Amino acid sequence: MANEYGKDWRIKIGDGGGTEAFDFLGGEGSWDLKRSSDQIDLSSKDDGAYKSQGWGQQAITISVTGNVKLPDDGLERVVDQSKASPPELNIQLVKGSIVKFHGRVGIGNLSMTGGKDGPVTYSLDFSAVAAPDVDDLVATA
Repeated sequence: MANEYGKDWRIKIGDGGGTEAFDFLGGEGSWDLKRSSDQIDLSSKDDGAYKSQGWGQQAITISVTGNVKLPDDGLERVVDQSKASPPELNIQLVKGSIVKFHGRVGIGNLSMTGGKDGPVTYSLDFSAVAAPDVDDLVATA
C-alpha cells in the first residue's frame, strides 16, 4: 500500500453545459472534506439508564483554500455562481483520471484576501445539496 498525497488530488469545476466539461480549480492549496450527521435520541421510557442513539442525515462540506492565479476558468465559475440564486454548480474531486467525488454543491463563505506582500488568496465552502453521483474517496480505479 502506498501513501496518498494531497497534491495528487484536485478539485474540478463543472461548466453547467449539457455534456458538462470540468476545469481544474486553479491555485488550489488545500481542501478539507467533512461528513457530519446529527445525533438522534432513539430512547424511550423502556430503555432504563442508557440512552439509545442513532445518526441522522449526512451533510458533506468541502472547504477549499488557495492562491488566485489568473486566468482561471474554474475559479471564475465559482465566483460567478456564488452570486447566482441558487449559488450551485457541479464539482469533482479527482486523483488523475479517478473520480473520487462528483456532485452538486452550494457555494458559501467565499472570501479573498490580498495582503501587502503576499499572494491574493481565496477560501470557500462547498456543501452538497443532494446525494452525490460519486462518493468513493478510497476508489483506486
